Amino acid sequence: MAKLRIAVLMLLVFFLARPVVTQASSEPNFQTVLSKESPILNSTFTVEIAANLMTDLYAYELNLTYDRSKLEFVSYTAGEGGFNIDALLTNNGVRLAHTELEKKSGKNGDLKLATVTFKALESGDVKIVLSRVKLVDSQLSAVNYTPDASAIAHIVSMDDNNGNNGNNGNNGNNSNNGAEGNGSSIQPTTPSNVNGSTIKPVIRYDAAAQSVQSTVDLESLQKALNQTTANDKGVKKVIIEVESKPGAKEYVQTIPTSAISNDVKKAEIEIVTPLANLTLPDNMLQAGVTSNEQISLHITSVDPKSLQPSVQNQIGTHPVIQVTLTSGGKIITWDNRQAPVTVSIPYVPTAQELLNPEHIVVWYVDSQGKLTSVPSGRYDAKSGRVSFKTTHFSMYAIGYTNKSFKDLESVAWAKNPIEVMASKGIISGVSDTEFRPSQAVTRADFLVLLVRTLELSGKAGDTFADVPSQAYYYEAVGIARALGIAEGSGDNLFKPLEPITREDMMVLTARALKASGQQVTGGDTSVLQPFSDVAKISAYASESVASLVKAGLIHGNGRQIEPKSTTTRAEAAVLMYNIYNL
Repeated sequence: MAKLRIAVLMLLVFFLARPVVTQASSEPNFQTVLSKESPILNSTFTVEIAANLMTDLYAYELNLTYDRSKLEFVSYTAGEGGFNIDALLTNNGVRLAHTELEKKSGKNGDLKLATVTFKALESGDVKIVLSRVKLVDSQLSAVNYTPDASAIAHIVSMDDNNGNNGNNGNNGNNSNNGAEGNGSSIQPTTPSNVNGSTIKPVIRYDAAAQSVQSTVDLESLQKALNQTTANDKGVKKVIIEVESKPGAKEYVQTIPTSAISNDVKKAEIEIVTPLANLTLPDNMLQAGVTSNEQISLHITSVDPKSLQPSVQNQIGTHPVIQVTLTSGGKIITWDNRQAPVTVSIPYVPTAQELLNPEHIVVWYVDSQGKLTSVPSGRYDAKSGRVSFKTTHFSMYAIGYTNKSFKDLESVAWAKNPIEVMASKGIISGVSDTEFRPSQAVTRADFLVLLVRTLELSGKAGDTFADVPSQAYYYEAVGIARALGIAEGSGDNLFKPLEPITREDMMVLTARALKASGQQVTGGDTSVLQPFSDVAKISAYASESVASLVKAGLIHGNGRQIEPKSTTTRAEAAVLMYNIYNL
């Protein structure tokens, strides 16, 4: 209901207001102030937007225009209290908005409207213009202004600071710190050292930007591939080991675009840096993503203090990294659910975290500062790293959360699995404080859990007649059908809202494990003989039940497997926990 009230209020403020009056003058006065007049390439800086002589200001919309190939919008804060509407990127800038939430008078006087954080992508001058402002008073009357307010950021690179501006910032190379040119092929000045499957490229260090850049050419990659053997899945792995540089806050690795643009996965490239390791499948890029011969991966350490206060409070001092893909001086938007990238970050837990290391999590930080759990994020004590898989590049933070519910006393055997899986965002309660562990799980909800836990993906198959396209479980059921996990119950029906039986739960799980490539042996039904109710297991389910029992994923209830019983939320959570830890 809270979200609905906010949505209605937004509509009232921005769409149902009285006719908008457009003012040609710039009164009241608006100002744009840079935190740094000469920000360093690949660093972040802020633009503060202020206004004088405000009268009854209840809500406002700000439109900033700038060259998006030279600046990346990171986040913004606005107002005190009230509600910030998600930023909207436009072709030539960004639109921001803020509103109060209660019926009250607006604010008066000289006000700071917003602080906007940008990342510098290209050296040179970039003009940021406050091109249009809409002000709304407490009576919902709106006025548009076209202010004459702008600021120019003089973005500098290492070569700029060394006085070599005549060389286009990087001895003839483009804005990516010498890592790549304007679509041309650039070879490293010194060949990389290839030893077996490991490549050690020559680095270049930009002291001003605290950035390490290196390039590996196709010849070096092919040489390393020829000197390694494929695993049992026929996939070879090459490691690019980048030299550590004390004080570096960014590592930029450039590789040939063709190296990660194959149709079928046959190899992986692991980029090893002190900030994080990235393992790239060679089918990562889809056709048409870029026409340039080289592509660069930027791994950047982010200061949590540069984020919004609410995000800082949650993240604390945990590591935050930004992963960006660029080519030809421009950011490449990458999103490929068929070819996830593995990210691994070195991490030393606190003494408190070591008591419950399963609650160390990974959060995706979006451009508005919202934190979303990455289900695959986990800490490995042996390697001392936190790893996760992602299908898009963005900002990620390590975190620690210990989610619990007040109604778990009756299911002590399931308490830890429920808390761990809830902390990782894989399962959720019926409210912030209640889980209802004995409540039945529907067939649709169980598939949603399976798809989320195993991170299954693919193009949805033919739809079931009783699975509406607007249902929250539509995508999960479609993926499951396409992968051969969900077959329905005849007449093209899936019966999504019916409670799922324990044997059907195990059938779907066994199929899902096979689809995900997990090695779970099945077929030996002799493992079921100790259960007194083995005769109740349907013929179609016996092999699946046996495979999960043999794998230790299902233990039964005492001496009974209870195949016809309804699966409870607690049972489903424990099974997901066991699968997660395979």
